[in-house]
Amino acid sequence: MRACMPLLVSLSACTPAGAQLAFVTNQGTDTVSVMDLQTHRSLVEIPVDKDPAGVAIERSGARVFITTPSAHGLSVIDVASRKQTQQIALGGEVLGIARDPVRDLVYVTEWYGRRLVALDTRTLKIVDEATTGEVPAGVAVSPDGGWLILAERDANTVALHALPGLERLATLKVGKAPFGVSISADGTQAFVANVQSNSISLVDFKTRKVTAEITVGEAPYAIAHDARRQRLLVTNQQAGTVSLVDLAALQAGPPVPVGEYPEGVNYSPALDRYYVANWFDNELVVLGGEKLDIISRIRSGDGPRAFGDFILY
Repeated sequence: MRACMPLLVSLSACTPAGAQLAFVTNQGTDTVSVMDLQTHRSLVEIPVDKDPAGVAIERSGARVFITTPSAHGLSVIDVASRKQTQQIALGGEVLGIARDPVRDLVYVTEWYGRRLVALDTRTLKIVDEATTGEVPAGVAVSPDGGWLILAERDANTVALHALPGLERLATLKVGKAPFGVSISADGTQAFVANVQSNSISLVDFKTRKVTAEITVGEAPYAIAHDARRQRLLVTNQQAGTVSLVDLAALQAGPPVPVGEYPEGVNYSPALDRYYVANWFDNELVVLGGEKLDIISRIRSGDGPRAFGDFILY
């Protein structure tokens, strides 16, 4: 059988049907690494615009949207051809991005412009926007598409917005310098990584209150929710570790070393694996869901960030 040659053939020709792919942003090389999560192979690096960081995959799975802060917009990747097909100018240093699971929209935060933008993934036009607090960072959308949460880093707050109209429902004080956010699989609560207070905050959507603050490792950056075991995996940048948080006990276990400067993290329920991007080690680390044992280290480009939901199911 002829081997797949990077940059010469489509992903569909090289990847088994039903395979799960990761799209890992590499800030140092201005590329996105496409990885097969079943074979633990890096398939190709796709050139994109300057300083790629955030990742969101549209509902259909046909395209991937990448925030490029220094290019002040989004790179659009076509999954089938493995190419950047468009660059969308949004103005300012956009960073956080999340897809709407029930509408053809992605939501993007603009770092210094204090904006939250809703972009139609069909027309590639801005359809709505809202003013945020100081330095909006991570954003996440509930599974039913009813609300979103975004971190306002320099305000030490998170904002809850109703969807689709972006009405601001609440502003909540959390720890210092909130950055990455995620939402539980049932949509009832959100999780916030507070970089400068070495903690995560839990937010109840129904009451719109912070229900707990849990100490983790040094400089927590991003959070993945494992609904199967009701726990969280948190990346601790400065410590080179991840923290496993038991949601029933509301406490973190001993930190687990993974590599230098871990940033983005996702969990795959189908494969029962966690995936952690180590920025300084240029790799995506694969961890077992039950024991957190290191199963594989997949090479990436230089400076992987993988900020957001980077797995295509």
